[in-house]
Amino acid sequence: MAKKRISSGIDGLDGMIEGGFIEGQILLLAGNAGAGKTTFLTQFIHNGAVRYGESGMFVSFEEPKELLFENMQRYGWDLAALEKKNKAVFLEYPTQDVEHFLSHENIIRDTIEENNIKRVAIDTITSYALIYETEYKRRQEVARLLNKLRKWGCTIMMSSESYMSDREYKIRFGMDSLCDGLIYLYNIREAENRVRALEVMKLRGTNHAQRIVPLRFTEKGIVVYPNEHVFESGRIYKRKD
Repeated sequence: MAKKRISSGIDGLDGMIEGGFIEGQILLLAGNAGAGKTTFLTQFIHNGAVRYGESGMFVSFEEPKELLFENMQRYGWDLAALEKKNKAVFLEYPTQDVEHFLSHENIIRDTIEENNIKRVAIDTITSYALIYETEYKRRQEVARLLNKLRKWGCTIMMSSESYMSDREYKIRFGMDSLCDGLIYLYNIREAENRVRALEVMKLRGTNHAQRIVPLRFTEKGIVVYPNEHVFESGRIYKRKD
């Protein structure tokens, strides 16, 4: 029996991942500054509620809710209206309160059950990990957090900052091995241009596309172009294969 899949809510992406993420997976969205992680996560929640009738929860460790609402209006997303209709729940934990996140787990789980929440976005897991003093403790606490998140029964997407090492983008705290899926967002400078692209690095249980594809910010949010290709010139060309 095929497992139920949850649409990413990102136009152009579902066709690269057999129609969506497997329900209940924990996914990591990695990228450097300006790559579009917060927009991607918000779109995952917004389109899940608007297009598919799946309530969501957005947990922010950085951006205040009011600022998130304001910034996302540029895409025509009325997050305040979704919140009033109980289609989305927005929780914020400022830097000084990040450590309280796990202590509120029972309250959060009750909220998930009461609102029949199917999707959770966490922005950013890096902020959560950095409250611990050593690298070992950070890896340990991230692993403990993921074990708790799996019990929520939701499809969960978390953002993480990536860094460059040996000419490759990498992720800290071993999160890439702990999650079911890993998606990279790229914001790379090529001469006078910026190249934005997406790559599905891994996705358990899914025969996903294994190529880097262009990503654009449109009036309705992020769109991925699986049939186009990024060249070093920074321009985007149609694929010939």
